[in-house]
Amino acid sequence: MNEPQTHQPRPHPYAPSPAPPYPHPHPGGGPGRPVPEGVGDLRRQGAATVDGFLTLLGGSVLALRLPDGTDLGVPAGMITTSGSRVSVFAVVVCVVGVSFAHHVLGSVLFRTTVGKFLFFARVVREADAGRPRFWQSVRRWLLGLTWLPMQPVLALVGGDGDPYDDGCGLRIVRSKDLRGAGRAG
Repeated sequence: MNEPQTHQPRPHPYAPSPAPPYPHPHPGGGPGRPVPEGVGDLRRQGAATVDGFLTLLGGSVLALRLPDGTDLGVPAGMITTSGSRVSVFAVVVCVVGVSFAHHVLGSVLFRTTVGKFLFFARVVREADAGRPRFWQSVRRWLLGLTWLPMQPVLALVGGDGDPYDDGCGLRIVRSKDLRGAGRAG
């Protein structure tokens, strides 16, 4: 009549409860989350146009604001700004510096740049839709600096030029797709 009951030990009240499987890949391995598809060409080109304009404008304004005699740190001749003229070198240094800060630090800290933000796009890792890592963003920035200027040259010699793919393990995705999957942040 009475069946013996099996006694299950109760966990200690302060013992950690078993955690659900971690959704992101981690050092021990594990399942990855799907990453949204990349953005279309129109959104990518619009964001690149805004980012390029802001970078050129910001770098030029910064070069104009440099005080006279600013040492730009070039070993050969120690180029400095002088008088009311701004050297082309000073503008190039400032534009490259603004470009680095905007594209690399913006991607790492905010997952976006101003242009991508205006076009509702984010930069994520292809592996797990996480934040871009610093060196990934640096490599992607350098790829953009070399790939973009080569497109007119390729068009002149008859090549179509490769369509731009997201490089260095990063992808540009729509913000809506990222939020819809519960990974915005």
